[in-house]
Amino acid sequence: MKVALVSTFLEDDVYEKRLTDKFMEEVICNEDHFYHRIAKSLTSVNFEPTVFYMSQENNEKKFLHKYGHEIIRVPSKKISFLHEPIVYSSKLINNLKKNYQICNFVSGYYVMYKIPDMFDYTVFKLNNKMPIVARWAGGSHKWLAPIRKSIKKSALQKCDKILVSSIDEINVLQEIFNINKEKISQLINPIDLILFQKRNKNFASKKISINSDFRYLLYVGRLTKNKGLELLLEVFNELKSKYENVKLVIIGEGTLTNYIKNFVIKNNLQEKIILEGRLTHEKICFYYNISMALINPGFSAGLPNVIIESLASGTPVITTDVGASKEYINEEKQNGILIKPSKKNELKNAIIKIIENENTFRNFDIKFLEKFSYQEFGEKLASIYSELLKK
Repeated sequence: MKVALVSTFLEDDVYEKRLTDKFMEEVICNEDHFYHRIAKSLTSVNFEPTVFYMSQENNEKKFLHKYGHEIIRVPSKKISFLHEPIVYSSKLINNLKKNYQICNFVSGYYVMYKIPDMFDYTVFKLNNKMPIVARWAGGSHKWLAPIRKSIKKSALQKCDKILVSSIDEINVLQEIFNINKEKISQLINPIDLILFQKRNKNFASKKISINSDFRYLLYVGRLTKNKGLELLLEVFNELKSKYENVKLVIIGEGTLTNYIKNFVIKNNLQEKIILEGRLTHEKICFYYNISMALINPGFSAGLPNVIIESLASGTPVITTDVGASKEYINEEKQNGILIKPSKKNELKNAIIKIIENENTFRNFDIKFLEKFSYQEFGEKLASIYSELLKK
């Protein structure tokens, strides 16, 4: 069965680069992004997934991901409209109608302020043509204008199933958008439990050629404004003298890259902060193993994949109490510390607590992570698809 895994973002904007053939082949086809992990899970249960990327590149083109599934870059239009552009792709709609049995939106809570977005448009066009599965990844609904909220509500109600990460997200869908409970399923994106596992620090250090004599804090993710990176840098700079053997490793790319580099130079942190750029999971997994904690100080709702990757690696997490994170991380479980977003003192105290009590946060239970495996995720999603196709 052919399944379309659809991102309704204009991915040129997400990556801040045009999705040229070269970029698709060198970056997208080798990424471990959760879009492709979902595809890998579906392949394991004998589905044929295709991941769609919308781009302003003029030609539609197929690519092969390293996991073996197909990627299609589909041409899209970006039309200026007030303070936000309209993103639109008729070719995406036509391709889905012609070639696929199920449409599964893999991008999360995608909304614009006042106008119908590509998610709304696609749902309205595919309604009653095929089963539609959406992903609600949290986010604030309060700033939606009344007409915008009405459009979003209508689009969500036309979906046959909506996947969520947390109980809070279930409540929002039911109470704000009047989604029937039977349409909602709690299902969290899969991770590779073979790559992300506990390892000896010395062994992991050798794999990535890093000095095991130092102690490390870790950030993994996009280097953008909503990730709390500015606050993390300020706190780390204040603690650098107190903990001379502690370093901060930052993995990722984004618009804040130059800001971070300048901050490092300005504060003489060249020997204290390691910028690794974009890495594959085959390398990132070892950074979790050498670190005292993963720090996730951003505002992202849902459940960031890096949190589960860190826990699977036996590494505790400092994260904001946003979205589903609070359902998995707490000090009682000794697997991390929850903080309020933008609270500098809370972040600082949490880092100090981890540094000074590292062993306390090293023996937490990870058996529950089995439900995040490729196989289990694929079987659950396949069951959802089969149920929808029977209707």
